[in-house]
Amino acid sequence: MHTKFPSSVMVLGVVSNEGHVMPPHFFQEGLRVNAAGYIKVLETVVKPWIDQVAQGRPYVLQQDSAPAHKAEVTQEWLAQSCHDHVTPNLWPPSSPDLNPMDYYVWGVVEKDTNKHPHSNKESLKAAIVHVMGNMQEEPLIRACSRFRSRIEAVIEAEGGFIEWKTQ
Repeated sequence: MHTKFPSSVMVLGVVSNEGHVMPPHFFQEGLRVNAAGYIKVLETVVKPWIDQVAQGRPYVLQQDSAPAHKAEVTQEWLAQSCHDHVTPNLWPPSSPDLNPMDYYVWGVVEKDTNKHPHSNKESLKAAIVHVMGNMQEEPLIRACSRFRSRIEAVIEAEGGFIEWKTQ
């Protein structure tokens, strides 16, 4: 089945470098996520999950460069509420090569959820939940472990694009 306007959903995903995968959080259809809405999800969904996984150990929260993530109020909340986080001034904008969610997780989710057509959004959401809930731990750990070498490659390229070959 092909359609001109396929179903889409806005989903927040979080993984740990130890292979843990947070159940995906789906945003309300049509919602434009602003800083206040994002902070609410951080408070009620993300932070409790991280605290459970970290079990009191220190951690670093990495985000992408979405406007709600970079907002001053979000950065203030992260500074007060999280052990540590990567601030926007230390993170290059539009850097999918440096985010395991972008260079690994979403590719796995998309590949697996697109194996079969979805006639509605609930079917798509169920497929995303299934894929993320059954993601293999070892490949995820390997993907996260590539983080440092990817940062070094971007530094060597002086912030430019990098070619990355998977092994």
